[in-house]
Amino acid sequence: MTRTFGRAAFVAALLASVSTGAMAQTVFDNSCTGSTTPTSVSCINGGGSTLALHVYGDNKSTVAPITPGGIFYQYTQTVGATLGYRYIGAGSGAGQTALLTDNPSVLSSSETGYHVELGASDAFVDSASVLYPYVGAGHPMTTGGQFIQFPTIATPITIPVKNPKTTFNGEAAFNDTDLCGIFSGLITNWKATSHGFNLTPGPITVYWRNDNGGSGTTYLLTQHLAKVCTTANTASTATFKGFSANTKFAKLFVGYTGPLTSSDTTTLWGIPTSSFANNKGAKGSGGVAAGVLNDTTSLSTGTVKGSAIGYLSPDYTAIATSTANPKLYVAALVNSTDGQLYTPTVANTSKAIQNIPGYAAPTTKAAAQIQTNWVPAIANPSAGYPVVGYTNVMLASCYKSAAVGGGLKTMLGQLLTGTYTTYVQNNGFVPALSNLTGLGAALKATFLTNSNGWNLDINNATTCKGVAARG
Repeated sequence: MTRTFGRAAFVAALLASVSTGAMAQTVFDNSCTGSTTPTSVSCINGGGSTLALHVYGDNKSTVAPITPGGIFYQYTQTVGATLGYRYIGAGSGAGQTALLTDNPSVLSSSETGYHVELGASDAFVDSASVLYPYVGAGHPMTTGGQFIQFPTIATPITIPVKNPKTTFNGEAAFNDTDLCGIFSGLITNWKATSHGFNLTPGPITVYWRNDNGGSGTTYLLTQHLAKVCTTANTASTATFKGFSANTKFAKLFVGYTGPLTSSDTTTLWGIPTSSFANNKGAKGSGGVAAGVLNDTTSLSTGTVKGSAIGYLSPDYTAIATSTANPKLYVAALVNSTDGQLYTPTVANTSKAIQNIPGYAAPTTKAAAQIQTNWVPAIANPSAGYPVVGYTNVMLASCYKSAAVGGGLKTMLGQLLTGTYTTYVQNNGFVPALSNLTGLGAALKATFLTNSNGWNLDINNATTCKGVAARG
């Protein structure tokens, strides 16, 4: 999207609206705000995954622990007032749908008047995705040509625990039987877990994601649970249907009534209380983090309160190094293949993504055009932290604005080539380039530099000729 009015007028309006010392940040806060975008600004607009919100940038710089804004947001600050960036955390399902339909209102009902340049999803495109019909060559989207699925960072799905005896990462420890039992409703008291002796006994409150569009964080958790859970270690109730990899946790239970179109609330997709007591839906990663951190469930020991578990990306927990993080401590998990106990550190996530049975990045153009080939499905790695996956930027191939296309290439390239490695790792994530399967190098050669000559890179002059470009 491009708006045109005088740069001088834009600067004057800006100076009138901000205080000294905040100007540099506010320029980019205000550079991409839908139909009111000022000056000659090319905008990279999008959203989706809340797991990736802190790393990509929320552009308002209000969400801890990242200040200011995130890596893509920071990149636009280096360009000047000609390229802006806007990202809305709305859940992975919303990110996929917004990109496909080029409709920002999918991300938020108040968003109108501009194009969607990128979507973000922790759930890779599979047969249940709205983007699935466009995974191969010859099946372009309505605008933008082929969509591109671009894994950017690997993430552990951490298991935050609120219990009076949990005062550091890894003090609570669970195996797959514990996870299967807790998230199905079979285990409802800490004392029934394998390491229950480490925890104050009492009821467990389970916080789960109930975003309207679906959650990629839920997908990565349930992908693992579907692989390791059995009828012996899950609930055998009339309401629990069993674990399957999906973006909507409540779909695991009888009584699910989604998808719904109303605003997200804690009562959407309500799991029947007969399924298991003390379960609470929460919107976004931030909602789960706040729910677990502030839980007031009474425990069996006198008046002690605070007894909860959930699932989150690392940047909302104490596993990240940002000083802004709350003291939300996470459990260590047993890898069922090597039998070792792992906390979700950067090193243990790196170990997991380097032990993906049978995966290699595409080595031919035909394979590279099938977008499902680009994201490893890591249901149960052979070593390392056992619940991991990739969060993905999803893009169009062709954009009307050269500034947008070039900006996307540069942003993604800087992420892959290590410009922000420390930044990413400080928030508990691992850049795709560190995967020893060569995924990062293959992504760069195929979609950014075209060094392999396949003409699949963003805004490739040959591929995009005659294509209805996005924007």
